[in-house]
Amino acid sequence: MIRLFPFMAFAMTLAAVTLQAAQPVSSVSDIIKRLDALPDYAAEARFTVSMPQLEDDVVYDLTLKQQRAYADTLMPIAYLIDWNLAGREHSMHGFASYFSGHHYRYGGERLQEYHTDWDAAPFRTVAGTQRVTPGVHRTAQFVNLLPAELSTELGRMMSDPDYLLIFHPDTVISGRHLAVAETEMRICGNLAQEGEYAFDRITGEPVRIRLENNPGSISEQSISIDYAPFTDVDNVTPTTEEQLIQLYPDIFANMRESNFRIENLPGTRLPGFALLTSTGERYSRRTADGFRAPTIVALMDVGGGFSDEVVRDVRKAAERLPYPPDVIWAFTDNNVDMVEPVVGGLLPGEHLLMSATSLVRDCGVASLPTIILVEKDGTVANVILGYNKDLVSDVIQKMSLVRP
Repeated sequence: MIRLFPFMAFAMTLAAVTLQAAQPVSSVSDIIKRLDALPDYAAEARFTVSMPQLEDDVVYDLTLKQQRAYADTLMPIAYLIDWNLAGREHSMHGFASYFSGHHYRYGGERLQEYHTDWDAAPFRTVAGTQRVTPGVHRTAQFVNLLPAELSTELGRMMSDPDYLLIFHPDTVISGRHLAVAETEMRICGNLAQEGEYAFDRITGEPVRIRLENNPGSISEQSISIDYAPFTDVDNVTPTTEEQLIQLYPDIFANMRESNFRIENLPGTRLPGFALLTSTGERYSRRTADGFRAPTIVALMDVGGGFSDEVVRDVRKAAERLPYPPDVIWAFTDNNVDMVEPVVGGLLPGEHLLMSATSLVRDCGVASLPTIILVEKDGTVANVILGYNKDLVSDVIQKMSLVRP
């Protein structure tokens, strides 16, 4: 009998795993496994969009980084996506980052951020009747090009009856032997998209992607993504806010909306605003102005969900308070035909306002719905983020502390 000491057994196991990993992929499932096995990853990529009606292609230069985060229940990676829009009169730059329940995205005008410790709703995946809407950290621009998300996408296509996948384990592209998955998506029998996903045959890392959307139609669109090795010395994915600020100090200093984040609003005055009512009039107040009565300001977006529930529960709470508060329904939408059916007939003390994007911005609100409870003198008493089943009792409890 041959006995193996623990370190020898470990060495043989490691060698077996390495040998197995060195074998070329033989199926789409193999590619998914290799993508999921990548620990840290960094690459550069060029993302090109071509359309017949455009004289010039739209070209983005990308840097993609991901780091495995096995303990994270929201996403198995931390990531950083840095992008530049090239070939235009005014170049644009942006980035998206996620780690440990924190998501940041910047697109040339403002820095948005989301944090699960003060509002987990934006991170939730919502299953609708027609489609599933991923959380905000999975909808950032170009996030689907990361290996971890490509793995998820390939798995989804394998189980989706609208997709046909054909796998080629060894195809020569530009003189390089690659594994390729060809895809077709049909909707009601009509060809909606053709795809070609090429991967390294050993590591499973993506090499290039070709997509043809609406082929043969007037709205035909060609997308090509070409990956290349990362050339920068620093290939570390930021996993703290401090690391992210070091990468983008000017953006955080000048574009950060959270300098007046919504959770810091209590104790300060509600920002002034001038918004249109549903009848075409204008409701205006200055920051220094007070209200006729303690006021509930409900910031909402018809398309964002939970508007009907917020209106119902806030009205229930208002009925049970020891004094009659005023209520302001402030929608970011500007279509009166969309907004009015949500609220219905206005009750005494209620106001219906539209195009409230500026108020949402000035309050530092990152996600809707958000409810702001305001003292009679215009001072914010409390804030309720998102919708929850205890909204009625939450409003009653917090508004009961406000002096009538």
